[in-house]
This record gives sequence, structure tokens and C-alpha cells, in this order.
Amino acid sequence: MKKLLPVAVLFTLLSLGTVSPDNPGDQPEGDLPDHGAFPITVDFHCPRNFGFHIGDEIPLTVTLVARQGPIVDLVNLPQKGENHGLFEVRNVRVHKRRNGGETTYVVLYQLQSFKPAIAVDRLQFPPLSISYATKGDWNPRESQYHYRSLYSQPFDVFVSRTATYFGPMKDIKGAIMDKRLTLIWKMIIVGGSLMVLVALSSWPWEFIRKRRRAAKLGPNPTARDRALKALREAREECFNYEDHRKRLFFEINKILRNFLKDVYGLDTANRPSMEIVNQLKDQPFCEELKTLVERINQVVYGGEAPVDVESIMRQFSELVQMIDGINHDKAG
Repeated sequence: MKKLLPVAVLFTLLSLGTVSPDNPGDQPEGDLPDHGAFPITVDFHCPRNFGFHIGDEIPLTVTLVARQGPIVDLVNLPQKGENHGLFEVRNVRVHKRRNGGETTYVVLYQLQSFKPAIAVDRLQFPPLSISYATKGDWNPRESQYHYRSLYSQPFDVFVSRTATYFGPMKDIKGAIMDKRLTLIWKMIIVGGSLMVLVALSSWPWEFIRKRRRAAKLGPNPTARDRALKALREAREECFNYEDHRKRLFFEINKILRNFLKDVYGLDTANRPSMEIVNQLKDQPFCEELKTLVERINQVVYGGEAPVDVESIMRQFSELVQMIDGINHDKAG
């Protein structure tokens, strides 16, 4: 009886080994040629596992080998400028090659991390999400594959604050700038530089023109200088109009009122010209001034034809110089 007991146990174990698992999801893929191993392998490689400093660019190579059967999609891998765990992806390149029934994907990463390290710290590169599909995942109705997710193992990178290793260490880099923002800033800088250049080039001409204008007027232009200058400018501008003669009479009337206001401090606002002149009846030039104002009023207010413009301008110039000379003698 004791001899039959081991035989019965052995028979029971052999019977259980031939039964299929209850969970069909644990079965290997039916369309894969090798049922003993998973058809996709992921391997990590780093040129060294020590000596990296904070801010160094760390090269990391991810090799993914897919044997005949599965279809691999690397769309979920972290791309340039993205963060993956504690690392920022500075650059990424993918190479693909076929060898017999295998397809090898080589992903070359340039990583950077600024996590503070007291002495030596282990930074974990998180698992990568890889999408794959098999022939059995083809959906003929949708004409596409239904992809599954495969997660690789994590990878440890050792970063130290100080180390005795001397290698191609990189300077600390900041965040990756948006190229569009950089282009906008460059355009603003170029535009501002052009504006400054134009301003600097035009400033000497403006300075020279002001000096010339100041030289013509003198250091301190008098009321006579301002009146004669305004008369010359009025004569030049009025020739741009068809009724330039009549316009010139209007300008002479305005210049005369401003001149009397500057010399005698009279209130000339909204007052007739003859009323202004009557305030100077004690002056020796009052009669000449009345004659000039009457001739101007005949054209401005009386509607007469503006004739003999040259004589009016000559009379106005002589009268201005006479008044200025009399006031100059009194001041002396």
C-alpha cells in the first residue's frame, strides 16, 4: 500500500500538467512562431554608469528587437523637448534595420536632469510605453490594427554632485526655447536696431537745420525779426493758392496785429484793427499805421480787388522798421 501512494501522486501531477489554463489571456500568442519567449525585447545601454553631473547631457541607447510576427509602433516614446520622469529629452534619433526575420529599432536619447544630488543619487528613467500588434489584432471591418501596450523595464542613471571622472562634460542648459518666440524676438531686435539707426542718422541733419535756422534769426530774434520772417514765409506759401493776393492781405493783417501785441502788449484778440491802431494815437507813426490798415481793410472786409501787393508789403516792412527803431531809441 505504501508503494502505491507515490505512484498515485505522480500520476495526479502528470494529469494536472496537461490541463490548459482557465484564463485564456495567459496563453501565448497563437500566431507567434516561438511560444517559449516573448517576441519583443528591450535593452538599455549607457556608455558609463557613473561620473555624470547635474546638468550633463546623458546619452542613453534603447535597443528594441522585434522578431518576426509583431508590428511595433513607437509613437508613444518621449520626444524632443518633453519630460520623461526626472529627465528632459534634449534630442532623440531613431534608426531602424532589418536582419532576416528580426527588426531592430535603435533609439538614441540625449537626456538632461537638474535634480539636486547630495553626493551620489540614483535617477530612474521610467518604463517606456511601446505599442505593438499581432496578426490576430487586425480588424477587417475597420481596416486597422488594435494595438496593445508593452512597458519596458526602468533604467537607473547615477548622478553625482562631484566626481573624479574627467570626461566630455557639458555646460548647464536652460529650457528649450520655442522657435517661434525666438524668431519674434529676433524680428523685434532687428526692427528696433533699424529704428535706432534711422534716428541716429537723421539727428545730425536735424541739428544742422536748426543751427542754420537759428543763425538766420540771430541769437535773440526781436519782434521786428519775427514779423519780417513771417511776412517772407506768408509770401512764399500764398503763391500755392489761386487767390494768393487776397490771402496775402489776410496774412499781413494777422502779422501786423501780432507785431503790435508783441511791441506794446495790446489786447488784439477779437478786436477790429482800426480800434487797435487808435490806442496808439499819441505815437508819431499813427497816421502811417492808419493808412496801412485802411488799405488792408478795403481788401479783407470791403471786398475790393487786391492790387499793388508789392507796395503794401514794402509799406508794412518800412513801418515795422520805423516802430522798432523808435522803441529802440526810447529804450536806449
